[in-house]
Amino acid sequence: MAPGRRKWSREALLRNLQLIGELIKRKAPTAPPEPNKRPRTDPDRLVEEGELPEEPPLAAGPSTASVTAPSPVTASAAGPAPTPPPPIASLPLRRPRAGKVSLRQCEALHTKYHRAGRMLKYSGDARFWSTYPPSHKEYRALANPPPPNSPYYKHGGLIARLELLDALVCFTYSIWNRDYPRRYCSRETWYTIEAFLVWCKQKWQAEEGTPDAEKAFLGLILMIEGFIHSRKLVYGAMRGSPVERDLEKLVGTSRAAIAAAATEAAVSSAASLASLAPNKSSPTPGMLPSPASLVPSANSTPTNRDGTPSSISSTTAPPSCPPRPWLPPHISSAMENVTIPVAPRLINELKNETMGIQAAAYAMNNSQALLNLPVMARFFPTTFARMVGSSLSPNEEHEPDFEDEEGELFWPGQSSTGEGLGWVCLMGKAMIKEFGKAYSYRGLDGVVPKPRGPEEDAEGINGQHLSGSTPLGHDSPLPLR
Repeated sequence: MAPGRRKWSREALLRNLQLIGELIKRKAPTAPPEPNKRPRTDPDRLVEEGELPEEPPLAAGPSTASVTAPSPVTASAAGPAPTPPPPIASLPLRRPRAGKVSLRQCEALHTKYHRAGRMLKYSGDARFWSTYPPSHKEYRALANPPPPNSPYYKHGGLIARLELLDALVCFTYSIWNRDYPRRYCSRETWYTIEAFLVWCKQKWQAEEGTPDAEKAFLGLILMIEGFIHSRKLVYGAMRGSPVERDLEKLVGTSRAAIAAAATEAAVSSAASLASLAPNKSSPTPGMLPSPASLVPSANSTPTNRDGTPSSISSTTAPPSCPPRPWLPPHISSAMENVTIPVAPRLINELKNETMGIQAAAYAMNNSQALLNLPVMARFFPTTFARMVGSSLSPNEEHEPDFEDEEGELFWPGQSSTGEGLGWVCLMGKAMIKEFGKAYSYRGLDGVVPKPRGPEEDAEGINGQHLSGSTPLGHDSPLPLR
């Protein structure tokens, strides 16, 4: 080994000693664990030894490094710079629970997000028309257009669609807040949102080349539609509802009429048999053989025609279900021919129920193909982390703050329960916020203001639009009452 050491230069010895010193530093107990196990640079050691200057040098680009190395000066020569851990690792944040929500709180949320929805809807419509070519018949210039180099100018069409979708989520959340504390479903109020929902669906229709992240928003609209239909169906058929009362009355009337028809048919049949009975003075007919002599005993061995024992087992398997009682054909016919009157209102309600079931199934079947947990994990990782790491239960839809971007959420459950619409709105708002950051979407802070006429100044928002504010002629949902 001695001759080998004489061949080392002074520079090689210093370099090897420096490497040994760095290894010792890495094994120090006070050093925090490095998530990426990269070679340590000089600023790393300064952080560890408490000698970091007050103003560290800025990196060449936006830095997302960990707190142990906030501003690395040079990259390691051993390999490429490591990827920093995602910021969603600590999500969701556990917010204090609000507990039972009051009617006054829900009414305040209803009013707040109804007005927010109206502002976003007007802005989305106005901004969308401004994206048409000037020669288009629907083109309407904005009074104060955004700067040419701003994201609102470059992505005007997408921003307009985001505002319309944001308005739909706000309207839905507003109506839900009116229903939720009352444990009630106002079907008439939900009908007012249908036209605007169709309008939004048309704006987000997927075309060839549409990114999957944007297709997820069409899935969100379909999910809102499916949950609305399911809520109306469940609450419309609950015990004590008008439809349920009418059906119970109809069933009772049907049972009484069927029983009366069966009794009448049986009495008529008995009278007919009595009239055909033989006279008592007629001679008694000869005795018939006993049925027991014709049917083999359960303990006897079955025989074939030639007298040889049969190979079939004498034991038979018991029937899977008890036999249905046999009714004479004339009694069955009389029961089936019973008719009872049905009110036209009940027929209409039953038709609405069947149509609602079909609409809910269609919406949910198409929604789950566009918006599901794998899609959320890929394109909306922050919202996904807030749902999968949540400690909230399905019946705590009132707990999260609608504007919160870091708190707990919950993946909407089964729409067949009639609940979960609040979770859909909370998830939709989070998706819009997360997706919109790439385009500097500002929500209410970036809307096109609506001119106020004399009627708006006198009465506030009264549910009426300016002339031509909706190309399809649909009225905005939720007129204030």
